[in-house]
Amino acid sequence: MPSQHFSSQSETTESKVLPALTNNILPQAIAPQPTAQLNNSELTVSASQDIIYNFFIYHIKNSKAEVVLQHFKKIFIYLTPPAHPKLIQALHTISEFDSQLEFNNLFKRCCYILLNNWITQRQYQFARDLIKILSERTFSEPHPDNSLKILRGWLTNFLSSKDYEDLKLFVLKYADYQSLQNHWTSRYQPYLLAAQYLDANNAPEERQTARLLSQQLKEKYKFDLAMYTSRSQSATSQLKNYHNPTLLGDEALRLIKLILVNRGAFSYRSLANIFLSQSQNITYKQFKESLVKYLFDYQGNFLSTDICQAQIINILEIFHPENDGEILKSGLHLRTCNYLIKCLTVENSGEPTALFLLFATQLNPLTLAILILKIILISPHSRTYVELCCARLIQYYQDNSDTECQWLIKFLEVTQIALTIYGENVQYNLVNMSEKHEEEQLFIDLNNCRVFSQHKQLRKDKD
Repeated sequence: MPSQHFSSQSETTESKVLPALTNNILPQAIAPQPTAQLNNSELTVSASQDIIYNFFIYHIKNSKAEVVLQHFKKIFIYLTPPAHPKLIQALHTISEFDSQLEFNNLFKRCCYILLNNWITQRQYQFARDLIKILSERTFSEPHPDNSLKILRGWLTNFLSSKDYEDLKLFVLKYADYQSLQNHWTSRYQPYLLAAQYLDANNAPEERQTARLLSQQLKEKYKFDLAMYTSRSQSATSQLKNYHNPTLLGDEALRLIKLILVNRGAFSYRSLANIFLSQSQNITYKQFKESLVKYLFDYQGNFLSTDICQAQIINILEIFHPENDGEILKSGLHLRTCNYLIKCLTVENSGEPTALFLLFATQLNPLTLAILILKIILISPHSRTYVELCCARLIQYYQDNSDTECQWLIKFLEVTQIALTIYGENVQYNLVNMSEKHEEEQLFIDLNNCRVFSQHKQLRKDKD
């Protein structure tokens, strides 16, 4: 229970409640009230947090970024908040509640309010400065105010927590943290960020900022990959430097061609469309049987894995058998695809599944990447679930060196390429440049093929 508040009067002032934040729309902020309206009053912890949230939101909308950052430093680093009695009282109330968790929630959300605004406005320097301020904070002398001394201790504890590491992850792309950038996991930020924006327990600002930054990183990779495929095939490519966004070297271009080459008479996207059209008004049992054929037919020699196919059959047979006689519904379609992805990647505990280890360490990782791609092509909403599963795998192995994780890195690189070239706003085509018609050739010589890509501007998220 919180102790007696600093207020000497019993008059209660109704607190302003911070509206929910959605996407890039900031709520109507409450301006700092005149001193006459800020007489001492009893405050709850929630109302105290709202006062501080509204203070920052008001200044984001009405002050320069430099001013907002200075306010952040004064309130949380120097503990000398602006002379607004209600703001000072709010900090005292939070300290009296004696809860590190409540302080963490307050501090984290304030940070994400600022980061969300600055990243949206492309003011990346201020995002870097915020992390720099936290990393370089020094407390040379104890604070004379006991309540604020408590806040200082909580801030020190916060800076040793996972929440602070998540903050640094958001600005990793823009900050100079060489040790973090050199770690192999830093290449796969979009997956790690997906785990944050899909977590309903995280603050709205944290999830929003994670989604925004993840999308920016994926768009950059998508653009870089398209430019790489174009420039690496240029006649003058030997005279120019071109950036390869993958870790696969010259193998990347051949891998792209392998993923794009038609299986039989159809592309992977065409096979997915055929499968979906044939899955209308069939029973769930028929759907599962057709799904196995879809996943393993037209695969080519590099995907022929009878043992894995048998395991997939067993997995599907025991999944919701009570629905086998019912007509397939979209919800069960999605659950089945997500469950299959889970079986191919990671357990709920975070450990890799036996099938994943088999594919990634003993078979060609392209096999697994193609299976996952084919699932996504018939279940686009499963794409975020794939990202979440990849994040769990990365987190499971993050303490291992890149040398120990080369097999996992190879899978992640291959999967990233596959998901990118079959993305919703990018079009890749493989064109056979041979003088012979394709049907006249016994096999396609990939050396005679060229990749053409068209990158379209991503529409703004309107969720």
